[in-house]
Parts: sequence; C-alpha cells; structure tokens
Amino acid sequence: MMATAVAGWSLKINPFDQPNVESAKVLARQMVEEYKTRGSLPPASPDLSTAGIKVYCGHKAETISQVWKQFSNNINKRDAENKSRSYIAIQAYLKPDPATDRALQALQGKLQEVYKVAVTVGYGPRFLHSTGQLHKGDSGNGLFVQLTADPITDLQIPDEPGGTSSSISFGILIAAQALGDRHALLDTGRKAIRFQIPSPTDEAIKLLISSI
Repeated sequence: MMATAVAGWSLKINPFDQPNVESAKVLARQMVEEYKTRGSLPPASPDLSTAGIKVYCGHKAETISQVWKQFSNNINKRDAENKSRSYIAIQAYLKPDPATDRALQALQGKLQEVYKVAVTVGYGPRFLHSTGQLHKGDSGNGLFVQLTADPITDLQIPDEPGGTSSSISFGILIAAQALGDRHALLDTGRKAIRFQIPSPTDEAIKLLISSI
C-alpha cells in the first residue's frame, strides 16, 4: 500500500481514487432499484439471436462472424508514434469452473492469434475493483467482450440480516452489475459487445471461437 501511494505520487495520480468504478456502481444500483420497482431489469432487444446466443453489439448482423468482423474494425495496432495499441478484455460474468477456464483461455488465444493484440480475461464482477477502473479510465485503447449467462441455480439475498424476505437474488445482482459496467463502458466511448450465452457455457464459448 505504501509503494502504491509513493508510485501514485510520482506519477501525479491518486491511486486511491476510482471515479469510473463508482460510475458503474451507480448504474448497477439504478438497475437494481428498477428491478425492485418493476420486477425486471431494463429491457433490451438483441441485435442478433442465433444458436441460443443473444448478441448486443449496437448494429444489425446476420451471423456471429459478422459481429466479430465489425468488432475487429475498431482495433488499432499502433499509432503514428508507435505508442497506442488496442487490447481486448474478455469480461466473463460466468460461474468459474475448470471447463469454463479452459474455454476462456482458448478464446483468449484465438483472439490473440487472429487480431495480433494483447487479450486479458477476468471473471466478473470481481475484476471491477481491479482492472475495472483501467477499462473505463485509461486512454481508451480497450475493446470489450462481455459474456453473461443465466445462473443454473440462484440464491435469494435477504433484505435484512437473518431475515427470510428477499427482493432480489444473486443472479439478478450480478446481471445488474454486468449491465451497469457495459453502460459505463459505452458512456466513456469504449467499444463493447455482449454475448448472452446458454449453458453449458464452455460449449457456447467454443461456438464463439469457431465463428472468429
């Protein structure tokens, strides 16, 4: 912590400030409140629905391959001064397990191989408090692939500690965090696509890989 403080002072930044993380939290809280009021999260129509996968990319497409093609048009491998390079961040709001780990690593490798840029992988929502600030607060070089899925099993969150009444589940909370983060990315001008995939998620990810 001391080293972080000293490094931040040297770089003339406040390493303990995270305004973009907070903006995603605000959006997620708004969606949670809407769920409590309406009984559903804000509605959204997919731009493409195929093979059980719903794609939200901001433009119409006939195939997932077309979605990847349009996405790749935003990649900048370097600028005139050889300083700015794009990177791709895979944001997996999925249940971690060995099969999904392997599928995500395969997706990471395929994107690196095809697009020749750095590719990171993080499970959501836990990455929000580490690389989440970087994603929305850097110089804007990131391209984001968000993977979401409905939980196979879900648990209710008690409204009060020890209580039995509940107005929201963990699945809804994670979905609200994913939607809030995506909106925060779009609000800062980032390019982000969201794949809502079915279970088993590792098989769905393999389908995404085959379409790159």
